[in-house]
Amino acid sequence: MSAKQKVLVVDDDAFIRRPLEYILAEEGFQPLTAADGNECLRKIAEDRPDLIILDVMMPGRDGFDLCKTIKQDAAYADIPIILLSARGQEHDRDRGRCLGAHDFVSKPYSPSELLRRVREILSGN
Repeated sequence: MSAKQKVLVVDDDAFIRRPLEYILAEEGFQPLTAADGNECLRKIAEDRPDLIILDVMMPGRDGFDLCKTIKQDAAYADIPIILLSARGQEHDRDRGRCLGAHDFVSKPYSPSELLRRVREILSGN
């Protein structure tokens, strides 16, 4: 039996984190969660995820800064990142791509669409 793929959900809003945690677990993933940038970096170091869903707008270190930090670290640069944000303007999407994010999903989002994207990235397609 293969190990479950780990997906780290980073969002300061528990009303976003908890449903995503539940949905990911129901779909056979091992969800990990973090409420801020510092916790995110600790979780990555402690329990390396296979993919990160990263909220852009958070107090302290925002998702763009975290994405840049993660992608500049050779030990973690290969972890795919999906940015999740209420700000879905094209310049935000472009900035995310320039920083190394694999995808950008606007809030409100469709859980089934987000799961499709997670599966697609983790399967290598």
